[in-house]
Amino acid sequence: MIDQIITGMATTIAGLYPDCTIYTEPVEQGLVMPAFYIHCIDVDQKEQLSKRFKHSLPFEVVYFPLNGLVDINSTLPELLVNLALIELQSGAKIRGKDLKAQPIDGEGHLFVTYDIVVKIPELTPDLMEEIIITGGITNGD
Repeated sequence: MIDQIITGMATTIAGLYPDCTIYTEPVEQGLVMPAFYIHCIDVDQKEQLSKRFKHSLPFEVVYFPLNGLVDINSTLPELLVNLALIELQSGAKIRGKDLKAQPIDGEGHLFVTYDIVVKIPELTPDLMEEIIITGGITNGD
């Protein structure tokens, strides 16, 4: 599900900024700016009723601007609005919560959490299809 959410976020960002490169893996050399880097920070699981679990998935989007704070100050508010609700490849929409953004060391950082409910599928036991009984009953003589 994490990859599906990253794809949904990347699709939204690509629609807003078609000239920017979007990375989903860390880049150590050769970063092409302006660019975005999207990654999941961690996963939190809380048990719910009926073999269901709520996963809280916090993400960070890092924006690497060309023109410093000018670009950051215009980009972060637009990302806050547009990443509040994203569409997954399946067509399902998922709402973000706890959105916040701030410039840090010349980069724009946006944080958003998406919650999903996961149900553990029940395993059905293998049942016997047929049984053959051989032998008989004796009268004890």
